[in-house]
Amino acid sequence: MGRRNGLFNRLSIRLTAAFLLAVIAGIAIVAFSVYQGTTSAYAASIEDMQRIMGGWMGGLSWEMMGGMNSQPAVDFTDNLGRTLWVAGGLGVLIAIVLGGVFTRNIVAPLGEVTVAARRVAGGDLSQRVNVRGSSELTDLGESFNSMARTLKHDQDLRQNMIADIAHELRTPLSVLRANIEAMQDGILGTNPENLESLHQETVTLARLIEDLRTLSLAESGQLKMHKELTDMKAFSSKIVQGMQTQFDSKGIGVALEAPDIGTDIIIDPARIEQVLRNLLANALHYTPDGGRVTVKLMPDFDGLTISVADTGLGIPPEDLVHLFERFYRVDRSRARSTGGSGLGLAIVKQLVEAHGGRVWVNSEIGKGSTFFFHLPVVASGYQLP
Repeated sequence: MGRRNGLFNRLSIRLTAAFLLAVIAGIAIVAFSVYQGTTSAYAASIEDMQRIMGGWMGGLSWEMMGGMNSQPAVDFTDNLGRTLWVAGGLGVLIAIVLGGVFTRNIVAPLGEVTVAARRVAGGDLSQRVNVRGSSELTDLGESFNSMARTLKHDQDLRQNMIADIAHELRTPLSVLRANIEAMQDGILGTNPENLESLHQETVTLARLIEDLRTLSLAESGQLKMHKELTDMKAFSSKIVQGMQTQFDSKGIGVALEAPDIGTDIIIDPARIEQVLRNLLANALHYTPDGGRVTVKLMPDFDGLTISVADTGLGIPPEDLVHLFERFYRVDRSRARSTGGSGLGLAIVKQLVEAHGGRVWVNSEIGKGSTFFFHLPVVASGYQLP
């Protein structure tokens, strides 16, 4: 058998052997010390007795009586040696039993992790281990389970993403194919109105592909940024005014609240405009007619926090943790035309994080939602002149 798979290379054998060596060494040292100390004490006690009883013993000394070679002394040392050997043997036997038990308690959880890791490597991401043992072993078990859950979650996301991409691409492609075939068969005329419908579908496809490209670049850290010092009050006001018509068409009020100072910050204007437009579009979709949307700028000691609050339907607590995932929709019954592709908030998160910021949301059913994103004073990756 190879060295790697040899018996002594098993952790349980090596731990037990180390435990036994330590016990045997301890027993040997104790036995030697006991033997030397006991025999010396025995000889000293006999000499003391001889001095006390010297007259009765006719003046014979311990050495004259044979010392440790005398029969009583030999019997004593033999009995002591046998006792120490029996005690040492029992100690080794107990050490073997206890060593095996302790080693099993240490090695068994490691064995479970090893088996589970092999199954995970083989593609079974449902594997979990029992968390038990010392603090180090429980930490290992919890870390393994956390890793397995993360891998399973990522796998599910990838599978769902592929299915969602296929679905999102299939709808406009199906419309294009049906209309083109109808035109080829003479059923549908090639007039400007029909051509405009085809054009809109190609625009939808182009937008979806560009959103996916933006997400991919941002997640891989390859998204190019062109940062500059920007007055966020004027910047946000321009975006809100640009979307005013869309809000007016639904009878929804939209307003900007911002201080006169402290809103200058270094950003990529094009990327942050996309962030703000996505949040405003999201608020527009989920706020009923007659509602209100408020954009608020709040400078702080290390940057600027921007919030977009609506008086919409609110978001269920179980959906909050998934809001910024790709293709995730709170209302799964919404079609792409009314609910979007499900990429808007995922793009918001990636673009804000690309600036070194963070994004979060507060929501209450029936009262609306507020999306926040914080941008640092100096955006990530920017070099001051």
